[in-house]
Amino acid sequence: MLLPFLDAFMTDEELKRRLSDTEDGWTERKPPNVDSDLVRKTLVAVANSVPEGEEAILFIGVADDGTPIGVDDPDHMQKKVKRWADWCYPPIRHTSRAIESNGKRILAVIVQPDHNRPHFAGPAYVRVGSESPKANEVLFDELIASRMSKARPLLDAMRKGESVSVMVWHFGNFNVLDCTVIEVTPHLAVFQPLSGNPISGDYEQILLGKAGDGKQLRVEIRHL
Repeated sequence: MLLPFLDAFMTDEELKRRLSDTEDGWTERKPPNVDSDLVRKTLVAVANSVPEGEEAILFIGVADDGTPIGVDDPDHMQKKVKRWADWCYPPIRHTSRAIESNGKRILAVIVQPDHNRPHFAGPAYVRVGSESPKANEVLFDELIASRMSKARPLLDAMRKGESVSVMVWHFGNFNVLDCTVIEVTPHLAVFQPLSGNPISGDYEQILLGKAGDGKQLRVEIRHL
């Protein structure tokens, strides 16, 4: 079943802009005769990688350079994409609709971040630039960790290179340090202060909030 509320954020004008933006890393273009395995691989890769607040789009009926080719029967292609997405595990949540460009009907398949990742259609794929490589062991651990509510903002800070304010409690006393997030696994997170040894904590020890400026992520680690 399609989820029509998901593409409420994406207007036809925005879709057409994305269609012509060949530098957009979260946009993929495929011809109308695209293979089902390639569609599943692409859907899995973007569903496993698209960050919070972003939307990935697969256009079907378009050349690599963005030239519209068109799809003869968008409704039929939409049903095929739905079936291919449902063959993935877990199924890829998406929505799709036809748009018109230069007199050609093109199917736009929109994929938003999904906390049920990682998804599989065979190996686990991720998005790196314009490629869809297999996830290595570190990336696979990050995908598993992304299912956890505490891990998601830490992964986001690590990918953006943002510092976090780490408050380490130990026997009633605490230190506050500016750190970078250097590792997020399904079980714990590791932080590197400006000097000294890395600090780690499992998710039962970690509390998340906002620092005094209301922007920086604050991490409290309570070592019992």
